[in-house]
Amino acid sequence: MKYVGEDSDRLGFELSLRVVMFHEALAQRLGVNRTEHKLLDLVARHPDGLTPGELATATGLSNPAITKVVDALAARDLVRRERSTTDRRSVRVLLAPGHAALTRPSAAGVARRIHELNESFTGAELDVITRWVEGVNDALRAETEALRGD
Repeated sequence: MKYVGEDSDRLGFELSLRVVMFHEALAQRLGVNRTEHKLLDLVARHPDGLTPGELATATGLSNPAITKVVDALAARDLVRRERSTTDRRSVRVLLAPGHAALTRPSAAGVARRIHELNESFTGAELDVITRWVEGVNDALRAETEALRGD
């Protein structure tokens, strides 16, 4: 069966809704809002930290908005700012040491379920799924840029 039209729209809507609702629940569990949660997730993927400018570029948020979010997260000891030893003007935002202990247990269930699901597919099927997800990501990135006027 080929998923086009209404079936495709329904599946896409359901996937989008479930991803948003999962991350909203995780953010609530952590006591942060969605923006703060996604910024934490982004910083977590960069062990050497990110500069505020890199965070602004990655998220599309303005520099003042990034400062506000980082300030809020730093006040809750979820991130820390670290000055460069070579350029004192340069700052990197890193996860605070206890952050992983807060988020990993909350996200471990979905990671385990997805891993189990992945094991039920052949390599060829996973290649197709990967191509689809990458295509959806590209479409979302392009439409986000169009909405922002980039």
